Amino acid sequence: MARQDTTEFLAAFAVGAVLGIGTTLLLKPAPKTAKERLMRELKPYRKKMRKSAGQVARGLHRGRAATGEVADDAIDAGRELMAEFRDEVRRIVAEAKNELAGALDKVGANGGDENGGGERGTGDRKAGGARRRGTLRHTRNTGEE
Repeated sequence: MARQDTTEFLAAFAVGAVLGIGTTLLLKPAPKTAKERLMRELKPYRKKMRKSAGQVARGLHRGRAATGEVADDAIDAGRELMAEFRDEVRRIVAEAKNELAGALDKVGANGGDENGGGERGTGDRKAGGARRRGTLRHTRNTGEE
């Protein structure tokens, strides 16, 4: 009987093992696709990438805010410089107008040109009707003089 018990025990063991293996195979999930395996392997890296992307986004936001402040300061400085430039140009133009008005008053008080003559063109002609030439000549620059 011991031999029969051993045989029955081994048969029951074999049947139990086969049923256990079959049940395990039936309950095992379907094999994953290459994409699913790759995603599972990359999962730790995805977490790190999300974290670093959040840091980059915060850094860009801060940088954009800082750039906006710098741009506002630069625009204000540019406006201030333009206002100062306009004031300086107005001052220069006013001085030039005053000098021209003073020169015209001086010429009007002398009665003519600065040589004291009353008529325009006096002393501009030489004897014989030829025009006196000034020191500046409008000629083409040929390299010969």
